[in-house]
Amino acid sequence: MTNPDQARILELREILTEAAAAYYHRGESNLSDSEFDRLFEELRQLEAKHPNLHDPESPTQRIGAPLESGSDLVSAEHIAPMLSIESLTSVEAVEEFVERARDVLELEEDEPLRWVLEPKFDGVSASLLYEKGKLVRILSRGDGRVGEDITHNLRTSRDVPLELEGDDEVPERVEVRGEVLLSKARFEVLRDYSETAGGTVFRNPRNTVAGTLKQLDPSIANRRGLEFVCWGVGALEGGTAETYGELREHLAGFGLRMGEPFGFADDPNDIVRYHDEVETDRESLPFDMDGIVAKVDRLDLQRRLGRTARTPRWMLAYKFAAQRAKTRVDSIKAQVGRTGVVTPVAELEPVELAGVTVRRATLHNWGLLEERDVRIGDLVDVERAGDVIPAVVHVHVDERDAKSKPIERPSHCPTCETGLEEDGPRLYCPNLACPDALRERVVHLSSRRALDIERLGPKNVDQLMSAGLLRQLEDVFTLDQKCDDILALDRWGEKSLDRLAEELEQARKPSFAKFLHALGIRHVGERTAQELAAEFETLEALREANEEALIEVDGVGPEVAASLRRFFDLETTKTFFAALADAGVEVQRAETKAGGEFEGRVFCFTGGLDTLSRDEAAALVEERGGKTSNSVTKKVTDVVAGAKAGSKLEKAKKLELNILDEEGFLALVGRGGGAQA
Repeated sequence: MTNPDQARILELREILTEAAAAYYHRGESNLSDSEFDRLFEELRQLEAKHPNLHDPESPTQRIGAPLESGSDLVSAEHIAPMLSIESLTSVEAVEEFVERARDVLELEEDEPLRWVLEPKFDGVSASLLYEKGKLVRILSRGDGRVGEDITHNLRTSRDVPLELEGDDEVPERVEVRGEVLLSKARFEVLRDYSETAGGTVFRNPRNTVAGTLKQLDPSIANRRGLEFVCWGVGALEGGTAETYGELREHLAGFGLRMGEPFGFADDPNDIVRYHDEVETDRESLPFDMDGIVAKVDRLDLQRRLGRTARTPRWMLAYKFAAQRAKTRVDSIKAQVGRTGVVTPVAELEPVELAGVTVRRATLHNWGLLEERDVRIGDLVDVERAGDVIPAVVHVHVDERDAKSKPIERPSHCPTCETGLEEDGPRLYCPNLACPDALRERVVHLSSRRALDIERLGPKNVDQLMSAGLLRQLEDVFTLDQKCDDILALDRWGEKSLDRLAEELEQARKPSFAKFLHALGIRHVGERTAQELAAEFETLEALREANEEALIEVDGVGPEVAASLRRFFDLETTKTFFAALADAGVEVQRAETKAGGEFEGRVFCFTGGLDTLSRDEAAALVEERGGKTSNSVTKKVTDVVAGAKAGSKLEKAKKLELNILDEEGFLALVGRGGGAQA
């Protein structure tokens, strides 16, 4: 082929088609977002240069990716196509997009154009069809025109109402568009369980969602806990909304979960400001997201702006900084975690990733390391996921040195040299006194979501262990009896020691759920600890429970029950609890939810809270027998409005619900005084 542009066009079409198929159908990322966008733009420019090479099947002309052959799922056509969104990566591009929309609408210079702002979730798109309020079917995005019927799987999600009910007029027919998601917390639970059980390997939340939706057995989707967040509509017949902001309120009133945080913008500066705020907070939010979406608010203006072959002209996506980078593996080392698990960690050539210099990346477990065949000297892609160290997500095998060798599993603990035990793809050090395991257990026990001993962060724990003041986990609770020894250490003074003493005094009377979570028992995370505390109410009752009784608890299966019994039956555990009693530790009895003061009440939180996180506020409600909701529906009884409360507050006022400011809520739960808003 003599024309180099033509050869490049064919090559780019092949690369991008395969990448789109992997992304939309298998939940995998063969290319980083930035690489995909760069190659897509290169192809678009080459095709514009050579219009004679136009092909309707080119990735630049298609939405999503063609359905894969051999699927067991039935396909069907969307009533309105599920379009892609124009992806922008700079402030200048956002300003140009907004100005282009204003020009098409022929707006005067001082005439406002309002935009609606939502997160761009990194999940699997789906379309829910309701006719006369009843759920008819659910389709995946597919190629944008035709998708696979996934009704049997997604209808198991509690976020998908089988019937739309509310105070607003229910449309005759509506395609509800949204994202199927798996929370970061739920993904970690699934991955932890699958690895210990030797089951399916879960690589990331999106990959897990994509695989789950292809299952024929809906009980699998039900167990995995898929969630659905609505971000718009396709076909719409009936209804009274004139703006997308109003439509959001109607959909929330029908029982659908809407994307948060939510906002409005009147100019590009507001869009950029919202983007930067969400990007800053993204790690603390429950779901993965890769940018924000801005839409023209007025529905009539959306129709006037129209669409191209693949994207609307009234909606943009402003992407976050790249979360993936390419680098080389210098070495692979074994690291001991707080439960004794020994995991492989890649030491990397330093690389900049989303503003951070990355030198290490997790390989999760030895089974996954062997499956991916990561070797010393390999070029790899690393990706940030939450606030943990980055993970190796792709190996460039085609660039590997021919002399490289696979990594062998270690036989002994890298810290204490105790022989390691195998549990499926994982390795464990059975020595409970292993120094590295002890360090991580102390750090975990002292963390904010456990016993919240701020003065026992990683650096101070290292210092106290080096000084011989922390030899066992129970030593934490007697540190305030070693004042002279601690004051002799660098960076410790009377004030910091007094602060530690205050924190230890509070930690000696922990809630049952937080104490159980703080112990770092294998497979017992924060949510499971809460369920166990609610069921057994006291530590003594839990310690005496057999596996059959434990399995009856929601979220506790045979593996978790066995892990709990092994932990409580260990002589070292019994010694540990005896030492805690001597140190004055009194685990508080769990409050019974049933019959609590908030029984029958449903709280919805909107806007930012100054003194509490959303999780902490929800916990206060649930501890008192109440429930929480992500949106204002007819079931909500109380709305707590923080700073910059938006449409939820307005909806609550219309429904004449009980509205509290943050001080009023704190007074209600006995944490201070305040008033109703």
